[in-house]
Amino acid sequence: MDEQGVCEQGQSTQARPAATGTALAAHPPAPDPVEGTLAASDSCAADPRPMMEPERRAEVLLRLAKAAGQVQGVARMVTDDRYCVDVLTQISAAQKALDGAARVITRNYLERCVTDAITSGDPLIYDELMKVLDRRR
Repeated sequence: MDEQGVCEQGQSTQARPAATGTALAAHPPAPDPVEGTLAASDSCAADPRPMMEPERRAEVLLRLAKAAGQVQGVARMVTDDRYCVDVLTQISAAQKALDGAARVITRNYLERCVTDAITSGDPLIYDELMKVLDRRR
């Protein structure tokens, strides 16, 4: 790559080292709510049950750990001045890993929060659900 990030032809492509499948050791605290974020529906937020069952939480954390490893690998590739197409391929893989985590979380949201809100007659859940689905596009 030259100084402007343009790839030169003829650079060799090398396989990216495999990311480890270890879970994240420390979990940062959840960010403070920011403007434009959705509050959990009253029925879901007030429920004493955990937001996710332990098995589902473990699945999400594993997917996030894999995505984090892929992102770190992408940073190494950029540092090592790797071929742009290879870097873009790994960025796509990291995005797919995050999408996989988002799918699991979305399913959890539908099965738990949305179902509970509909059952309890909360009419605001439909607006919240539409905003969530719009963000996932």
